[in-house]
Amino acid sequence: MSLDKLLESIEESIKSTSTSLDTVASALEDSNNVPELVKSLMTGSEDLEGVSLLSLKNSAMLSYINNLIVILGSRLDLVKSGNKEAFDKAVKGSIVQRVALDRGVKPLEKKLNYQLDKLITSYQRREKEQTQAEEKVQDLVNSDSDEDEDSEEDEGLNYRPDASAFLKKQQSSSESNQDTAETQEKYRPPKIAAALPPQAFTESDPSQKRRRNLQSMDEYLEELSEAPAVETSIGSTIVNKGRDVKSQRQLEKEAEIQRYEEENFTRLPASQLKMSTKDKRRKQQNEFFGEDWSMFDNSRDVATKKRKRLSAWERAKRRKD
Repeated sequence: MSLDKLLESIEESIKSTSTSLDTVASALEDSNNVPELVKSLMTGSEDLEGVSLLSLKNSAMLSYINNLIVILGSRLDLVKSGNKEAFDKAVKGSIVQRVALDRGVKPLEKKLNYQLDKLITSYQRREKEQTQAEEKVQDLVNSDSDEDEDSEEDEGLNYRPDASAFLKKQQSSSESNQDTAETQEKYRPPKIAAALPPQAFTESDPSQKRRRNLQSMDEYLEELSEAPAVETSIGSTIVNKGRDVKSQRQLEKEAEIQRYEEENFTRLPASQLKMSTKDKRRKQQNEFFGEDWSMFDNSRDVATKKRKRLSAWERAKRRKD
C-alpha cells in the first residue's frame, strides 16, 4: 500500500468526522435540543446543579479522543497547507482533557470507591436478609399447616379408650401389697447421731478460755495412764528463765507448726505476745515452778458472778438509808 493511498484514506476519514462535528454543532445550536447544563454555561448563571462523575468521565474521554484525532488531521493539513492554528488548539484541548482525567476524575473515583463498595455490600446484605426473612415466613406457614394437621389427628385420637386406667389399677394393687409386706416386718427405730446434753459452761465463755490446766495435774494423769508416751529432753520445756514450763498443749502446737513447715517448705512468722509491764509483773508474781497460781488470788474471783452496776438514783437512795 503506497503513501498516497494512505493519505487519501486519512483525508476521507477527516472529512467524515468534520461532517459529523458539523451536525453536532447544528444540533447544539438548536435551543430545544440543548441540555440544561450547556444552557446555564452559555448564559453564565451561577446556580448550577452540578454534573455527575460518570458523565464527566465519559465526556472528558470522548473529547480527549476527539482532540487526538484532530491532532492527527491537523498534522496532515500542516504538511500540505502549513496551517498551525488548528494543531495548537487541538493540542491545548487534549492537554485540558488529560489533566481533567488525571487530576479530577481519578482522585474522585478513589475517594468514592470505599463508599460505593460499602453501599454495594449493604445492598447485598439487605437482599440476603430479605430472602432469609421470606424463607422463614414460608417455613412458619408450612409448620403452621403441619401443626393444624397434627391437631386434627390428635382430636381424632381423643375419643379412643384410655389405656392408662388399667396401669393405675395395677400400680395401686402393687402398692397395697408392698404396704402389707412392710407392716409385717419388725419396727426398727431410726439411727440418730449421739449428742451431748446441754452444759452450763460452753467453750465460748471467756472465763473458761482464761483458765489454764495445772501442769501438775497433767503430769499426774500421765503417770496414771498406761499408754506409751514420748518424753522430751531435760530442760527443753523450761521457759521464762525457769519460772514456767511448756504444757502438753504447747508442745503439740509446736510439733504441728514444725510438721507444717517441713511439708510446705515455708517458715511461719513467730508469734510474739505483746504484754504491758503491768501484765508481765503480774505474770511473774503468779507463776512459780511451772504453775500458774493466779486462781488462788482473792482479788479476782472468776467463779463469782459480777455484780450489776447501780444507777445514780439507786446509789443516792442507798446513801440516804
